[in-house]
Amino acid sequence: MQPKETDIFDVRVGDSLTAWKKLDDVDVNVLECLSVLGPRNLAVVARRLQVPVSTVRFRVRRLLSNSLIFFHLSPYHTNMGLKKVIVFAQAAPGYERDLLDCLKINDFWVFLCRIYGPYEGCGGVWTIPKENTEDFQSFLKILKDTGVATNIEVIWSTCFQGVPIRSRWFNIENGIWTFSWNEWINEIEVIKDELPYTLVDPKDWPIRADYEDLLIIKELEKHGDASMVDVSKRTGIPLEKLKYHFRKHVLKHGLVEGYQLEIHRFPFPLSEMLLFKFEFHDHKTMTKFALSLLDKPLAVYIGKVLKENALFSQIYLPRSEFRNFIEALSILIKKGFLKQYHYVIQDMNQTWKVTIPYEHFEKGKWNYDNQKHHQELGKTLEKKGVLRPK
Repeated sequence: MQPKETDIFDVRVGDSLTAWKKLDDVDVNVLECLSVLGPRNLAVVARRLQVPVSTVRFRVRRLLSNSLIFFHLSPYHTNMGLKKVIVFAQAAPGYERDLLDCLKINDFWVFLCRIYGPYEGCGGVWTIPKENTEDFQSFLKILKDTGVATNIEVIWSTCFQGVPIRSRWFNIENGIWTFSWNEWINEIEVIKDELPYTLVDPKDWPIRADYEDLLIIKELEKHGDASMVDVSKRTGIPLEKLKYHFRKHVLKHGLVEGYQLEIHRFPFPLSEMLLFKFEFHDHKTMTKFALSLLDKPLAVYIGKVLKENALFSQIYLPRSEFRNFIEALSILIKKGFLKQYHYVIQDMNQTWKVTIPYEHFEKGKWNYDNQKHHQELGKTLEKKGVLRPK
């Protein structure tokens, strides 16, 4: 199985280092500003922190060169005509690898991983053109009909809201993030505000991008801090034209959710990456819960399940704190701030991330070849000797 040309994170994440006890308060303050302002505003960050630009630049370069952080542009897929969908697929015993191979055939995926727990199989995120949602469902149905998957949960979601790095709960003395679960529970009871626009059900999924925009975005997904000169060289777009597209299209047309600052706060061998679905009794309690996560070292990103009072989130925690997190959720359920939840464990050693499926965009629209997906899936199933549909 050959990786897509856009595979970008699997090797880098495996080679990255944990930030555990490697940061001081200045580092964290710089990262907090960068999470909000992005990696292209070092001078603004310096003014905000009232430190020399050279200090900010030195800190950022040190963290990048030591693989302690990575910058990624987070596309706002909604304004590209793409609907986000999360899939948890339970593999039939013995077909775990076959299921993964089959899922990769539908190459509108942007994230795939092996998962464990309630679902022993695969998880993933796809960005599907809005008019092809039923086609995607039919693709997944074949996996169940043939017996490769025994159960599939499909969660249609808003775009994801990246959770910025915050200094809150950072222990300066020890150089680590700590957890105050009672503080979190109490905060949920009183917090008030509106959801960010990324977590509001869209009224439509318009296509506001052109092909050049997508080329720029996919490069910045790989290297969010890349210069326009570097992006121009990689895409073949002349520099002045590229700058115009970035300012007048990518930014002005709302094609960017933000910049994700990727950091692993806790040691890999002692931590877990988990994919959670949280369900709520009403919109008010869902909003409180979502807002409470936006300045905590818990969630990597959050999405809202379309037409439901429910959230999807990727959570990264030390194993020593996992039980405390679950106990806090139990308290929230008893207090009426959470209805229920379920989760799967992400295998960080078997995770693949790719950029937007720009290669399938031409003449102002997405080319979703449902027939091709079905044909390739049929050939793959036949080659693997999988039973035909029941």
